[in-house]
Amino acid sequence: MNEFTITYVVYIATTAPKLWTALTSSEILRKNWGNIESEWTEGSKVTEVDDSGKVLWKGEVRRSSPPRVLSYSFDVTGSGEPPTEVTFELGPPVSPIAPGAEVVQLRITQAGFLENSKLAAGCARAWPEILSSVKTHVETGLPLGFAWRH
Repeated sequence: MNEFTITYVVYIATTAPKLWTALTSSEILRKNWGNIESEWTEGSKVTEVDDSGKVLWKGEVRRSSPPRVLSYSFDVTGSGEPPTEVTFELGPPVSPIAPGAEVVQLRITQAGFLENSKLAAGCARAWPEILSSVKTHVETGLPLGFAWRH
């Protein structure tokens, strides 16, 4: 059985601790992604619910090493597909940065999609929007103007 992976890399003008907060704060996540709740410690549950309280996806934190690595399982309710693994890695950019500049490389990887996954296309479409909104929020204090329904 072949599996495949989605990976995106974005550079954000911030520090790793500030970006970590944006990726783990329920308030910031709601503005930039959805109603996501977790304690963000290894073994803790992760859930996203819509405004009616219906669980959209759930998972479990597999690795939490603030402010560098956050990984959790991602199981979409009712999809009939096995859970994937989402990993955020925060680190320095590959290229040198100017003195005094703050730049963090954020790499998101979602691994474990089956070859004929119906979820993969939706996730591949959603991650650039989510990452762009998080980046904009961290850099400007405002999310992008997506009209996401929760």
